[in-house]
Amino acid sequence: MTRYAMIAAATLAVSMFLVSERPSGAAGDDEPQKVVVTNLPDVQRVEGLVGVDGPVRTATFAAIEDVEVPPASRENVTRLIDGGTLATDGYGTVVLSLAGGFKGRLLHSGAVGAILVPETEPIARVLEEKAQLQFPLEVKAATTTAAPYFSSDQPRHVVAFPRYHVWFYNDTATTATVNLYAYLTN
Repeated sequence: MTRYAMIAAATLAVSMFLVSERPSGAAGDDEPQKVVVTNLPDVQRVEGLVGVDGPVRTATFAAIEDVEVPPASRENVTRLIDGGTLATDGYGTVVLSLAGGFKGRLLHSGAVGAILVPETEPIARVLEEKAQLQFPLEVKAATTTAAPYFSSDQPRHVVAFPRYHVWFYNDTATTATVNLYAYLTN
C-alpha cells in the first residue's frame, strides 16, 4: 500500500470514529434539551411562559368513507354527489387517495373521482349559478369491467384554502361505494 493510500485509509477511519461518537454531555433522543428564546422586542415580543405541550403535529389524516355514488358524470356538475367538508387549515399540501367498489356488475369501464372545491361564498355561488368549478383539487380512479374494485394514483396538491367541499362523480352506469383519504402535511 502506498503512503497516500495509508494516509487516506487512516483519515477515513478517524473520520468514521468521530462521526459515530456522541460528544460527551450531549442529550440523547429521549432526554430534555435546553432551548433558548431570544426576545426581539422590535420584531416580535415574547412575553410570559413559553412552552410546547406535547409533540408538534406536522401532518394529519382524514377520511370520508362509504359514500354511495350513483352514476353522475363529471361534466354535469349539478349532479355531483355531496361528500361533506375537508378542513385543511394549517397545512400546505394534501395527498389524495380514492378507493372503492361497485354495488353490482360493472357493464362498462369509466372513472370514479372526487373533486375538492374551496368552501368560500364566492366560489360556491359560481358553482351553483354557473355550474363552474373554480380551483378544484381532483383525484380519480379508472375502472375496468374485469375488477369489482378500484383505486387511484395518489396526487399531491398544494392547499390554498382553509376548507374544501368534496364532490364525488361516477362515469360508469353502476353505483359505487367510495372512500376518500387525505393526508395533510406542512
